[in-house]
Amino acid sequence: MYLTFFGFREKPFNLTPDPKFLYLNASYREALAALRYGINERKGFVSLIGEAGTGKTTLLRRLLAELGADVRSVLILNPAVDFDELLVFILTDLGHAPAPGTPKLQLLQALNAELLDTLARGGNVVVLIDEAQDLSIPVLEELRLLSNLETAKEKILQFVLAGQPELDGMLARPELRQLRQRIAVPARLRPLGKGEVAAYVAARISAAGGDARGIFAPSALRQLYQFSRGVPRLVNVACDSALVTAYAAGTRLVDGKLMREAIRDLRRGPYRAPTASRWRTRLATIAVAGIVGAVMGIGASRLAGGSFAHWRGEGATPPSAATPQEMPRQMSSAPAGAPAAEPRAAEPGGSEQAAARATDVPRGADAVPTPALATAALAVEVAATPAPQAAPQGEVAEGTVAEPRRIFVQAGDDLTHIARRNYGFVTQELLIEIQRANPGLTNLDLVTTGQTIVLPPAPEGAPQPAQMAPGGAAEGSAPDHAVAPR
Repeated sequence: MYLTFFGFREKPFNLTPDPKFLYLNASYREALAALRYGINERKGFVSLIGEAGTGKTTLLRRLLAELGADVRSVLILNPAVDFDELLVFILTDLGHAPAPGTPKLQLLQALNAELLDTLARGGNVVVLIDEAQDLSIPVLEELRLLSNLETAKEKILQFVLAGQPELDGMLARPELRQLRQRIAVPARLRPLGKGEVAAYVAARISAAGGDARGIFAPSALRQLYQFSRGVPRLVNVACDSALVTAYAAGTRLVDGKLMREAIRDLRRGPYRAPTASRWRTRLATIAVAGIVGAVMGIGASRLAGGSFAHWRGEGATPPSAATPQEMPRQMSSAPAGAPAAEPRAAEPGGSEQAAARATDVPRGADAVPTPALATAALAVEVAATPAPQAAPQGEVAEGTVAEPRRIFVQAGDDLTHIARRNYGFVTQELLIEIQRANPGLTNLDLVTTGQTIVLPPAPEGAPQPAQMAPGGAAEGSAPDHAVAPR
């Protein structure tokens, strides 16, 4: 639709896994090098973990294009089958389609003979499985047993398991510990950084035969990152929609306004923000409105009741620290000019203390209670009430970890931040314990957004944080929400 208008030879933001459009930043180069090394050095099992939409399939196709002629490859894009069907598919792709109903033992013998023949000719065989998180536990175990087809010196069949972070969780299960131990080369794909989105967009446009200069304004690129969080698939979807919008408006410049309009249209469809996120935004708005109402109410009541000096000068007794529910009743029952009730100590708790502070305002003995006081106290209680957090059923997020639980890695996290946020302190011993609880975590500095991390109990005798907020987390931070253990 817009190719001629923008001067493109082909669409730059298609969702197909075309390796020609692969943007190779440091993360992708590292992952590609790891895959090549694992295959060429006959390491057996290699894993590739990345969030949905980060380009795992595109990277696999780029890998296939770079493998030498001596490497025979089998690419499996839909692994939701049983092992016998998988075995038939591998043999068929290698050029030896078995007869229907061939027993499993004969299939294994045929595959072993083919692998040995390839090895004798100096070749190698690799099976690449995309969406590997959809493999069943029995099939994964069968694949491990299949890797036993080897010589005394080297592996004759290599596997690449590419999948979303759920694959990490599967490999962490006790029944798959033998398979996990055989993954010699783990690789990861990270989302694009904030400064990489512009380079990614320019590289895609250039690969499509266009010139990126003057198409996407800096304000549009900022909006683009906020929407996509660096996930290439979401970048593609938003850019394509923005180009269609710009074409319809007759302009070659996609500015922030046009990008916002395109993103707004996407959010009305399948890219709506999660329900929990929308609720957090609404509750934050209510809290801010409550605080503003409290300040305005206190100011209005002080004007009605006079200054602090005047109130204390007359010797009047301050009103009781009533809860918001009690205030209307006290106000309506107290006649004008009557002495105020004796002050009562508020129960411990954030909302009641806030209400007490909101109602502790000067007023003379002859002052008439104002509705602003009730409004202020109620608003303060709304602001002081913690927003509900979406947590799995049966789980309560704690600040300090007393028993093992699972959390998801948040954007910008590293293991040190995760430990400090959930334990209140960081020591080398604690990081080692976390690594022991996550066998797939081979590099303490390498965690991915959305990755599942198992948090073990804090080591005995561990230092206690100097200040803890009321949930147990270190002051100034909030603990991660637990994920129901698998």
